[in-house]
Amino acid sequence: MIFNSNPFLVFFAVVSLLYWLVRCNARWRDGLILGASLVFYGSWDWRFLALLLLTGGLDHLCALKIEAEADPSMRRRWLGLSVVSNLGALFFFKFSLFFVHSAVALLDRLGLHASRPSLQVILPAGISFYTFQALSYTVDVHRRKVAAERSLLRFLAFLTFFPQLVAGPIERASFLLSQFHVPRSITGQALGRGVWFLLWGFFLKVVVADQLAPLSDLVFGPGNPGGWVVLWGVLAFAGQIYGDFAGYSLIARGLACMMGFELSENFYQPYLSTDIQEFWRRWHQTLSQWFRDYVYIPLGGDRLGGGRTVSNILLTFLLAGLWHGANWTFLVWGLCHGLALAGYRLWSGTATSRRIRFPRPVGWAMTMTVVMVGWLFFRSDSLSHALGLISAGLRGPDPAWGSTHLRAVMVGWAMIAGSDWFLRTVDWERASRWPAWSRVGLQGALLACIVARWGRETPNFIYFQF
Repeated sequence: MIFNSNPFLVFFAVVSLLYWLVRCNARWRDGLILGASLVFYGSWDWRFLALLLLTGGLDHLCALKIEAEADPSMRRRWLGLSVVSNLGALFFFKFSLFFVHSAVALLDRLGLHASRPSLQVILPAGISFYTFQALSYTVDVHRRKVAAERSLLRFLAFLTFFPQLVAGPIERASFLLSQFHVPRSITGQALGRGVWFLLWGFFLKVVVADQLAPLSDLVFGPGNPGGWVVLWGVLAFAGQIYGDFAGYSLIARGLACMMGFELSENFYQPYLSTDIQEFWRRWHQTLSQWFRDYVYIPLGGDRLGGGRTVSNILLTFLLAGLWHGANWTFLVWGLCHGLALAGYRLWSGTATSRRIRFPRPVGWAMTMTVVMVGWLFFRSDSLSHALGLISAGLRGPDPAWGSTHLRAVMVGWAMIAGSDWFLRTVDWERASRWPAWSRVGLQGALLACIVARWGRETPNFIYFQF
């Protein structure tokens, strides 16, 4: 069950009706949210419901023990149990076959032939997201930043909240769980914001991302493109992944608004960034903040000198690359961004950087070069595939890539620019004061575009695989 499907529309309509009836009773509300979330998640693969509930129940227990224990060593042990259980499950389902196959390949290169295991491991949907959300909770309880949740029902409702369960935003207990402690009011303003978020989110996903996906597949799929085709293919994927992921985040925020909840903003015009540090403050913000607070700063951050700062940045981004998937391409993607950010941090801390300031257009061009090279590795199936595309990019143009494809990429980016302009410059607060005819006209135009593309064979949300 995905957001852009008829079954989900029926599912949410039923949940909304029931939610309206029980919204004033906290226990019934939390029970409905948990039940709806389990139905939503179970529609992917009901077998993983046990994993979700088991790890969530263990985190709830660990947090209670951490808060109750006075002995620091016992508190660390309970935290360690939560960390090991969450990361252990994540490692097994996401990385076990990757490391086994890599070890077999290494033995083959050394002349020690080994048979590949026949074991097939299915990746549970959203495991990277809900695992990190659960970890941030137990770590924050250990740091005394939040109180342990006494109600198992409420904690599981927070952990499995279906609008953001599968692909984020990765919420902190201090922000989302705290909202479960107070009555949720569904105001006309909240419904209005929710409608705008839903319309723009579905527009970015269904109209923009799903139209750019075939163009990206044309370049990154089977074949041997050359010249500027590779660049246009990377641009198509850059627009696709932004429309896809930012669209999902907006839909999630819209659904939450219509239930009286607020979710964190996850994107803020990342492709307008003029340095790589700014890009990571704007792209997948909740993941960036998670790695900053739970990996980079505990490693020492920038407090231990230039050498340690560089190593901490590189390790953080290598882990961020590994979080995305079990493929060497993701590690190279993380390394590209880590090296760029480390270089930027070293440069910005020098006296020369204060005398010589790059014009903003130059900074933007340098930043986007790093981002696009990173997307090339991110989208490729293997390192050899990525290197082959880079090599092909040095050859002449590919006649198979016609002007129609180029116009489609440019139109996709124009729609991204228009949606970003509206969400930032106009937003819901200002639009709500427009004359009714103009507001309804824009909403109707968005809805017409969505309906025109609805129901076609469309790819799943990209981040569902992570």
